[in-house]
Amino acid sequence: MPASADMSVRNWYSQTEEILGDVLEHQDFSMQTWLALGAAFQLFALAWLPTTFSFWLPLAWLAYRLIRTALDSWNVHRSRLWSGIREGRWMGQLPEPEISLLEASREPSEGVVMFLLGARLNHPLGKLGPGAVHINDVFNDMWREAEKNRSKWGWHLSLPDLGRTATLVDFSDSDRPPTIWISYWKDLIGLQKFSEGAAHRLGQNMYNSKKLPFVGIMHETYYAPRGCWETIYDNMPPWGLGKYPAVS
Repeated sequence: MPASADMSVRNWYSQTEEILGDVLEHQDFSMQTWLALGAAFQLFALAWLPTTFSFWLPLAWLAYRLIRTALDSWNVHRSRLWSGIREGRWMGQLPEPEISLLEASREPSEGVVMFLLGARLNHPLGKLGPGAVHINDVFNDMWREAEKNRSKWGWHLSLPDLGRTATLVDFSDSDRPPTIWISYWKDLIGLQKFSEGAAHRLGQNMYNSKKLPFVGIMHETYYAPRGCWETIYDNMPPWGLGKYPAVS
């Protein structure tokens, strides 16, 4: 396959995954619902497929999972779960001069702004309910706009994969787990510009006009002046501010 064709396929796959990746996830349904769906699938398989195939298909899948788990457990440090781990204790350090907590408290200086943005689908159908597709499009458009204006808005700072985390899920809410994103900004001014951007204003206007009656929205903003924050990671893959060059 030519390199250009391969790149086109990869781009198509990435775009499709970005659009549909959050549409349906395993946490959207309870364990009981998934078991019922599995039982229904098995009944359809027995009705429409050869009996032998329907019988061995789930057993083969279960055997594959058990074998893979056994192989990973044989040597955990060589397993796929350990492939992205940075062993030992380390810290994430932003590229800025060292300053003591006392000096930081005496005068304002650049630091880190952490912005938590979350949403909860309050409809019994979850992501199949009204407004779910629209709110997904709104959030995707906002992050694309932030990426486009990274240098102008100070969407922290220069690493392309640091601006925000992937979608996080709060499983403490068993009824309808909220989804949350953590983003890092150079200052509050840049975050304000993000809130004034076209994509954010479009979503805000849509929400304020009651076009998303079953969607809950929240955000929290924290500002830490330079020298007034800390990161520690131990046997963790690079995450959050830890994506900056590590300091052992």
